[in-house]
Amino acid sequence: MYKVIFKVNSNGKFTNSLKTLSKSGFIPIYFKRDRGIEEYTAVYRSNDINEVKEAIMDFAYLLSKEGKSGSYDFAKIYKIEDQYLGKVTGGSLGALLGYQLAGIAGLILGTLGGIFLGELLDIELGQTPVGLLAWPIQQLTE
Repeated sequence: MYKVIFKVNSNGKFTNSLKTLSKSGFIPIYFKRDRGIEEYTAVYRSNDINEVKEAIMDFAYLLSKEGKSGSYDFAKIYKIEDQYLGKVTGGSLGALLGYQLAGIAGLILGTLGGIFLGELLDIELGQTPVGLLAWPIQQLTE
């Protein structure tokens, strides 16, 4: 699995591109906008780096159709190791806390929430930097 952090220049457009990111095959995790620069954090479920690069090209093409662009630090790619420590710990703690606070319904919801938060913890702790890709599409000037 790979995690990719995108930096996109919005060029005055006030729409986010989360749907475009999903169309490219990524699973969005985080979105932030600051002074005309949008930052997207997404996960791509594949063990082949070439598939990830192809999905990044698709995302860049769809962004250029929206009138957005990138720069030299368009996509930071991280390889994520498959770990289960966060999911197991999060699920267990969520189940215990949920059962203490709300009984059986809390046990179920706490387990699901704990597994989700554990997955995010596994992503953050098990990442290794792979590379940095610049904006892959040539800017057309008129």
